Amino acid sequence: MSLDGSIQRFQINSTAPERLRGMLFRKPDDVTRLLVPCHDIHTFGMQHPIDVAFISKEGKVLEVHRNVRSMKRIKHKCAFMVAERFCQEGEWLKVGDQIRLGVADE
Repeated sequence: MSLDGSIQRFQINSTAPERLRGMLFRKPDDVTRLLVPCHDIHTFGMQHPIDVAFISKEGKVLEVHRNVRSMKRIKHKCAFMVAERFCQEGEWLKVGDQIRLGVADE
């Protein structure tokens, strides 16, 4: 769920081919992709800018990069996963936020 209460779509990319592809060759959509495990990403060959958040194993957002253009490589040695989405306006993750993965309580 987003800050404004709307539903967000997430996709977990946990295999090597899924993580390698990431956002490459995709058309802009509203999906946030979680690359697990991951601490290093690149935007070589990307057609559209993306937003990126590095997240620790405990789920703490360590670093956020907005509007990352093509031909960049960014990494965070303490990250366990990376959240990526096509660049969007407005609020998103920020350093210090806590991410929890699992089944929501009904």
